[in-house]
Amino acid sequence: MTSAPRHLPLSDFPLLLGGDLRGWEHHGIEDDARRAGPVHVATQPNGVRVHVVTVGPERARALLADPRLSKDAAALRAAMATHMVEAGRSPEVSAIIGESMLNTDPPAHSRLRKLVAGALTRGRVLGLEERITTVVRALLDEMPDDAPVDLVRGFALPVPLTVICDLLGVPEQDRTDLAGWSSAMMTEIPEQQIPASGTMAGYLAELVEAKRAEPDGSLLSALVHDEVDGDRLTPDELLTTSVLLVAAGHETTTAAIGNAAAAMLATGTWATVARQPDLVRAVVQETLRFDPPIRNVPHYLATAPVELDGTTVLPEGAIIMVNVGATNRDTAAFGPDADRFDPTREQGAGALGHTAFGHGIHRCVGSHLAALEIEVALRELVTRWPDARLVGRLDDLPRSPAVVINGFTRIDVLLTPPSA
Repeated sequence: MTSAPRHLPLSDFPLLLGGDLRGWEHHGIEDDARRAGPVHVATQPNGVRVHVVTVGPERARALLADPRLSKDAAALRAAMATHMVEAGRSPEVSAIIGESMLNTDPPAHSRLRKLVAGALTRGRVLGLEERITTVVRALLDEMPDDAPVDLVRGFALPVPLTVICDLLGVPEQDRTDLAGWSSAMMTEIPEQQIPASGTMAGYLAELVEAKRAEPDGSLLSALVHDEVDGDRLTPDELLTTSVLLVAAGHETTTAAIGNAAAAMLATGTWATVARQPDLVRAVVQETLRFDPPIRNVPHYLATAPVELDGTTVLPEGAIIMVNVGATNRDTAAFGPDADRFDPTREQGAGALGHTAFGHGIHRCVGSHLAALEIEVALRELVTRWPDARLVGRLDDLPRSPAVVINGFTRIDVLLTPPSA
């Protein structure tokens, strides 16, 4: 006998709305949902109904690697449009749901990932460490030490935005606009998302053509011109890949830097790391587990019924998201204190660890770049300002309303408190 997923009203499951979440309030919602059952049906602000899965890491990995869960962009867009029409919404879907490596199945996915990975080499990423350090130190130099500073706008956002724009070859004067379009596109609120999506796609299409006409040393130029085994990206693939790289290349890293800073400040870990900077790498991994920058791994489409645990079935045609916070704080996998931030804990569920970067063939291709940026940013930050303190309480810090991105929108700190 199987049971249907639990249907929660939006008031009980605000994880798809964001709403006025603050501090670590979402942890309680996610953990309660995991304890209540493995699947919950809720509706995004754009009218799309999703089955949100709240299970431990072993089941989550099995699900993310299940071939019955499709990432085919055309099928996803069609399913989403149907839900939108039924909800009385316009059936327009964001450009992020395009035929990039994020939203394709094999063999198309294998081809796209190979072409992108061929340009985003480990050597290219490691060569960025000096540039990342330069960017971070320049931002720290500009911070006042006698007034509150917003670590999100003043630091966590400009670090990865500068790095991904440097990497892609985006002109400096366009970067603030690009960040604004990207942020609006990730809201899932149609009135904000769709216009921003169109504007961003139009801008990147022009940038691609500029790189085609005048090649340079940027990653975007390499994606336009380079071939792998005689193959290269088509114009449509270049556009959707560019949209993905801009959004994924800074939104998640911004959230991760902010989440780590807030956790360190709220738990007293900041001063410890300032004295022992070698702990930064452990802080990064614990942050990715405890307060991951991805709230829900975005949209899969069930091409056949998928039985989760012998009693619950994801029906064919369901649009599925895996809630990363519930997975990463599963007490069976990470111990009874899984809801506590502790960089000294033994990392992982067995040898597997957190699922902040996804799993399977769609695992984040830029995870090594993200980890490097977060690590450099945090090490330089706590070393420069070892006595920083939160202004106010963690419970009052506002969080992003995005469906996918999980991060703070503002973190006010005093870098040199009077007591110092």
